[in-house]
Amino acid sequence: MKFGKEGFCRRRSKEKKAGGSGFGSEKFYSTLVDFHLKRFFEERADAVSSVVALMLILAVIATFISIYATTFIPGLKQQSEIEQVEDVKESFIRFSNDIEHITSGKSEGKYSEMIPLGAGDILMSPEKSSGALGVTGLGSMAEIYIDNGTEPVFSFGLVNVSYVPLYTFWEKQGYSWQYGYINATKDEKSTPLMKYTMDDVIKSDFKDFSESLVSFRDEGVYNAVTDKYDLFSLSIDAVNITPGKERFVTGNSVSNLVVSSKTSEKDYVNVTKIEFLFENDTACPAKSEFSGFTLNKTSDFLSSLHADYDNVNSLQVDPGKEGPDKLTLAFGSNVTVSIHSVDITVSAT
Repeated sequence: MKFGKEGFCRRRSKEKKAGGSGFGSEKFYSTLVDFHLKRFFEERADAVSSVVALMLILAVIATFISIYATTFIPGLKQQSEIEQVEDVKESFIRFSNDIEHITSGKSEGKYSEMIPLGAGDILMSPEKSSGALGVTGLGSMAEIYIDNGTEPVFSFGLVNVSYVPLYTFWEKQGYSWQYGYINATKDEKSTPLMKYTMDDVIKSDFKDFSESLVSFRDEGVYNAVTDKYDLFSLSIDAVNITPGKERFVTGNSVSNLVVSSKTSEKDYVNVTKIEFLFENDTACPAKSEFSGFTLNKTSDFLSSLHADYDNVNSLQVDPGKEGPDKLTLAFGSNVTVSIHSVDITVSAT
């Protein structure tokens, strides 16, 4: 084989005669180039399509999260808090029933009601609302004195229990219990929960609960000299409601409203006089209105003793103009007075 110029030209000439073009077919090279270019652009197109698809998916997710955060989350948090406030209301109703059960039966017992202080922890928004539960003493609405004692042998105490929202996603609706009834509260405003007006509360709840705080039993003995009955013993069942050691709790967890009662009895012998003092404070008309029902019940009973027993003097009533109303009952002979105390403590834990 010759590799000179002449041999090379003759080879090229033969390839031309055979329809070739130098080192290979021009059509083959063109097809090969087209194939690689097409494959290159297809691979680029597939890569771009994947990126675009991912971006669209992310855009849809971001849009959903944005709509969920701006539209659904506030509504869901409000709904959660509405349910929490409803739970608080039901707990206050049960608490009121617990108190009424103890006072009416003058019995020992212990009850606990769960009070959720906050709500609103939902998916993608764990922030919760918060509130405060407190127990406040309202002081004494009546006192009992024996003979000429300067210190009361028993005091009728009362409390106020309140739930107040501190941070909220909804309305600042709270609840309070006092004098045997429940108020729904919002800021400085309050309205009876289960009655239309305060007049309805006074006529029913005030009267029933106030009268349940005291009850009486008497026992007489026949006097052969006078041929009449003399009062021998007077028993008084009295209820005192005071705050416990733990009176206040705040936060967004679940708290407990605890009611416990203990009973005790003390006898006072050779008693010649008993006095009842009832709150009559113009600065606190609700307490005076409330104590008035206890006064009326006590007055009616003590007056009946004078009619039933020969050694019981007439009841002396002293309406206090600038102080408490006073009921005084004197005995012509010695009487044993027994005070059966029901001490109720209310705690927030």
